[in-house]
Amino acid sequence: MLSQSRARSIDLDNPFAPLTGLCELVLVRHGEQVLSKELSAGETVDPPLSDLGERQVQAVAQRLATARVDAVYSSPLRRALRTGTEIADRHGLVPVVRDDLTEYEPWQKSPADLSPFDALPRDEIAKIFREHIRTRRYDAFPYAEDGAAFRGRVLGQISTIVDSHRGERVVVTCHGGVINAVLADALGSGLDMPVRVHHTSISVVRGADTRRAVQSVNDFSHVLDFQTSVGAMNL
Repeated sequence: MLSQSRARSIDLDNPFAPLTGLCELVLVRHGEQVLSKELSAGETVDPPLSDLGERQVQAVAQRLATARVDAVYSSPLRRALRTGTEIADRHGLVPVVRDDLTEYEPWQKSPADLSPFDALPRDEIAKIFREHIRTRRYDAFPYAEDGAAFRGRVLGQISTIVDSHRGERVVVTCHGGVINAVLADALGSGLDMPVRVHHTSISVVRGADTRRAVQSVNDFSHVLDFQTSVGAMNL
């Protein structure tokens, strides 16, 4: 923990301030994954990137290629690790994999060998998603992992990264739910999903001790040359 006098000298809210004493987190959502209603609940946890997802990953890696990047951390799931590996390669780095950056599982307690659309009535699934979109909270998913435990593991890992990389810029390739947990905490929001983040979008948060300051959110301008409309904002 920094002393009070030291903490006051760190300008978290100025995006042009030097990184001395703080960590800049560049949160990158993975590229678009292959998903369909035919996939089982278990198969939806770790699908590969789609062809569009690969293009998105190349675009975000190229965008960050000329930026200073001191470290890359990643979720172990394939779509995130592929994104992180491509970014890290441009800087001669290897992603540090952390299980605590794994995505929230909305169907964790439903039968893993069945698609949610086969295990549950269609009208129930439609109701679940309508309620999630309306409330932007995980309470709408009755078969999901515990939301508080998810936030706890994500924010604990982010705190470890911030404490380990003061004065550095760190790319974290992860998931929409993970990014939203960090943003909600930094903004003091009670919502689980305050922002629908696009695939390979960039959000920047600066941190020091227990404080966080959001610098930018959901920047996906690097995909607009080949993507004329935003894709599905799924978990």
